[in-house]
Amino acid sequence: MDILRGKIRNYDWGSTQALAQLEGRTVPSQKPEAEKWFGAHPGSPCELASAQTPTTLLDLIQQDPQATLGHDVALRYGRLPFLLKLLAADRALSIQVHPTKQQAEEGFARENAEGVPLDAFHRNYKDDNHKPELLVALTEFHALAGFRPVARTLELFDILDVAPLAPFTAQLQRSPNGQGMRSVLRGFFTLDSGDLSLLLDALLPRVHDLVGGAAGLPEWMVRTLRGIATIAEEYPGDVGILVALLLNHLTLQPGDAIYLAAGQLHAYLSGLGVEIMANSDNVLRGGLTSKNVDVAELMSLVSCEPLADPTLRADAEGFYLTPAPEFDLQWLKPGQPHEVEGPAIILSVDDSVTVDGDSLAPAEAAWVGSNDAPVQVSGRAFVARVGKH
Repeated sequence: MDILRGKIRNYDWGSTQALAQLEGRTVPSQKPEAEKWFGAHPGSPCELASAQTPTTLLDLIQQDPQATLGHDVALRYGRLPFLLKLLAADRALSIQVHPTKQQAEEGFARENAEGVPLDAFHRNYKDDNHKPELLVALTEFHALAGFRPVARTLELFDILDVAPLAPFTAQLQRSPNGQGMRSVLRGFFTLDSGDLSLLLDALLPRVHDLVGGAAGLPEWMVRTLRGIATIAEEYPGDVGILVALLLNHLTLQPGDAIYLAAGQLHAYLSGLGVEIMANSDNVLRGGLTSKNVDVAELMSLVSCEPLADPTLRADAEGFYLTPAPEFDLQWLKPGQPHEVEGPAIILSVDDSVTVDGDSLAPAEAAWVGSNDAPVQVSGRAFVARVGKH
């Protein structure tokens, strides 16, 4: 076993308080702290605390994949197949989608053949892997995830009742399905700056009026309208405000989770959570960002079929069950110690966690290799393992 030094990523949507408070550091932090990575992704592999010379988890695994990952995992993946993060959002992340495995391999090879540097601003594919992901809320957490059923979107458009939305309403009425939603999404993305401004200038006053007099509206609609108003304040004039009209607006309570497969459009809005995904950093963006936006590539990947309920909760043993073969995530509860075998990463989210009797501080993680003895874990820790699918 070894303690991991997670890598903090500073993005402009991050929080100056959440990670600092969790770790017991001075608040606010000097820069927004958006994510803390625990894993062996080449972009930010975490360091091993016990190493005499700087050594990352990636170094350790590459030196002997069979020993550290075990025969089966090393043979199937050749690397640690998941990436674990703490995510702390003070404002909306980009409207985004992730590729399938095949799309990632093709996109990565294509950009390599074109000579696009890995760190280029316009680079879409940073690696050749897909990125199914699971987020578990540690605080109240707000997110956009998947397309709302068409009937509800038509209900929302009817309540908004602004003239520039009428062509999009008509499109959905003609094709009340995923294909109609795709046409509306493409229509939003291809608005010129003048038409976008006209639509937003008509839409946002109506949104604020409805938020101010929300009595009688369904709860999902009030949540949506408030989310739109907040996004418009954070990203004025952005086409992502319109895209958010089409998506499920979710409010997660601690312990609630979202699973997002390839092709599902989403954006996290605010809150602190634990996120696990396949070991990838591939993101295609469509708005709400200062980073590269590639609408054409995003449209080639996105699934516009409605996603009625993308949330899930843990089972009786604390497992969040997903179809992703790369990872399993379990949230242990206080009580009897749990035996954990490697390969696994153990992440503490409060001051109750011990590993083999030694304390693991909040926002600190431990690596257990396949060649390590099993460890006894107590307290409210997350355990990330390779999936058993």
